[in-house]
Amino acid sequence: MLSELAPNHYFSGVALTRDLADDLHSFPSSVSSEEIWEKTVETIARIPEIIATWILEYLPDSQNFRLLALHGPSSFQIPETVSKYSLPCYHVVDSNMIFEMNLVGEDSFFSPLTQVLSEKNSIMYLGYPIRSDIGTVIGVIGMVVEDKFKHKFKNLKLIDVIADQLSQELIRFKNQNLIAETLNTAAFVKHSLAELFRLLSSTTNNLTEICRNYLQTGTKLFGLPLGLIASKIGDDWEYSLVEGNVHGIYEGQKFSHVESKFLSGSAVPSAIILKEISLASEGNVREHLLEVGVSSLMEFSLRVHNQTIAILGFYGLKNQTIQSVELFQKVFELMGIGLANQIEKHNINLLSKIVFLEKDSSNTR
Repeated sequence: MLSELAPNHYFSGVALTRDLADDLHSFPSSVSSEEIWEKTVETIARIPEIIATWILEYLPDSQNFRLLALHGPSSFQIPETVSKYSLPCYHVVDSNMIFEMNLVGEDSFFSPLTQVLSEKNSIMYLGYPIRSDIGTVIGVIGMVVEDKFKHKFKNLKLIDVIADQLSQELIRFKNQNLIAETLNTAAFVKHSLAELFRLLSSTTNNLTEICRNYLQTGTKLFGLPLGLIASKIGDDWEYSLVEGNVHGIYEGQKFSHVESKFLSGSAVPSAIILKEISLASEGNVREHLLEVGVSSLMEFSLRVHNQTIAILGFYGLKNQTIQSVELFQKVFELMGIGLANQIEKHNINLLSKIVFLEKDSSNTR
């Protein structure tokens, strides 16, 4: 008990405490957030018995953590984005309190740290919440320490000061990102509406040219390298127009109704977006698209006279994901509705390369 109250070399007025405090107040205002994260974990790591430490931003919408900084042995790594329940840091979020646990038997991320200790001592996890100005957890300071963590309560007082400073910085960081995202969204919406107006204002009567303009515009707007219009021909389909030089996908390529696997076929016009094609969703994607490395997709059914006559689609390749699903969906749906209306306005049933409308069976009798 007396040893806890007595001055020690961790918290004497001339030793580590003052040095660490100086570190905390030494960041100039011009330093970026990324530098502050790195310098902070370096500061925390100077506390004896701390083997590794990291800072995570909590992303409640996706139930993930995003790694901001990590300090520890090179063998110890945490992915840039990690699901909430993959780390014991989730206990900190759920309880809004400091959390500790013994890591004996824990594999996953922590097994490399057991090799750092010269003796076979067990190691512990300590998690400290970074709270917003209304008290919700917006981040976590994670630490792996030796089980005989000396002066834990005094050390946690220092971590508390660090957490307060990180809270201010993380709030500023989130606000900056929100402002940047809002500005980017506004710019994208403005540009998208201008492009849609340009497409709808086209005076050409060449339906192939109209469709190709939509494909070219879509690939640029959404940043996806492959655009397709697949037309229904009888019971089968073909790629009537292809935008993007992708080996294995070409105009005139035919595939059966069984192979089609189009995700959008409802009577209500709506876009279907797979931001990332996973093993679970591969069954809904055409095999030849998987073979060329399609990793994300956007598809919209073009309906004329209450019939699905074609599919407008844009596709990412080689692990490319779709970031702004909600925003892209609205713009994409407007684009698809606009193209369907232009097809209906031109009332063209048959084009040299594109068959959009099936002839009524009554006309063939």
